[in-house]
Amino acid sequence: MVTRLSMQGRTAWLKSYGGGSRRLRLRALELTARRLGVPALRPPPHRVGAGARETEQRRLLELAACEVRVPSILGEGDTYLLLSDIGETLSARLRRSSPDQAYALVHRAARTLADAHARGGYIGQPLARNLTIDEHGRIGFIDFEEDPGEVMSVQQAQIRDWLIFAAGTSRYFRDPDRELSAIIAESLRGEAEEVRRGLGDAADRLGFVESVAGWFGRRARGLGGAVQALRRAAWVWALVAVLIGLGVDFAPDRELDSVKQMAELID
Repeated sequence: MVTRLSMQGRTAWLKSYGGGSRRLRLRALELTARRLGVPALRPPPHRVGAGARETEQRRLLELAACEVRVPSILGEGDTYLLLSDIGETLSARLRRSSPDQAYALVHRAARTLADAHARGGYIGQPLARNLTIDEHGRIGFIDFEEDPGEVMSVQQAQIRDWLIFAAGTSRYFRDPDRELSAIIAESLRGEAEEVRRGLGDAADRLGFVESVAGWFGRRARGLGGAVQALRRAAWVWALVAVLIGLGVDFAPDRELDSVKQMAELID
C-alpha cells in the first residue's frame, strides 16, 4: 500500500509492505518459462512484510550506486519505507499524450533503460506504471520489492527488462510492429551482444503469441504486439535465425496456457 504525504511542501510516499501469497501464480509462471525455454521470464521470489522492504531498500541503493534515477529513502521501519517523489508515472502521462508525444516519451524511456543497463544495472519490472517522468523530462524507476537477480544472471535480467518494457508500452502505439520496434532497435545499440542475442532468441520463442494473443483481452493483445515489435527489432540486428519448428514444440493446448501465464507479467 502506498500513501501520498506532504512534507515541508514536498511530496513523499509512504510505502507499506503487507501480506499475500502468490505461490500458485509464481509456480505457474516458473513452469511456463521453463516450457517456453525463456529463462528471462522466470518469476523472482515474492516476499512480504520486512522481507519485501529489505529487498526494495537494497535494490534502491544498488541502482542509485549505478546512477539510475530512483526514489531516495527518507525514512524506514520494519515494514515500510518513506520515499521521495520523482514525478508522475509514465502511464499517466502516456494516457493524455498524442501519438507523437507518446512515441517521444517511450523513446526517452527506452534510452534511459538502456543507459541503466550500460551501467551494469537492471530494473525488474519496467512497466509504464513503474516508470516516472518529472517536470524536467527525466525518467525514473519505482517498485522494487522483487529482485529477478535472485534467480537469473544480470544479462538475463536485462533481457527480462526489455520483454516487460515492450509488453507494457505496446498498448500506447497504433502500430507497435513498426513504431516500438524502431525504438527498441535503436536502444539496443549500446547493449551487450549477449543481451541482444538473448532477446532475439526469446522473441523468436514467443513468436506464436502473435497469432493467439487476441483471444485473451487487452493485456494479452499488448503482449502479442510487443513480441511482434521485439522480433522485428531483433531482425534489424540480424542476431538470430528465423523461427523454425516451434509449432511442433507448442501444440495448441500449450499455446493457450502459455499466453495466459505470460499475460500475468503485465497485469
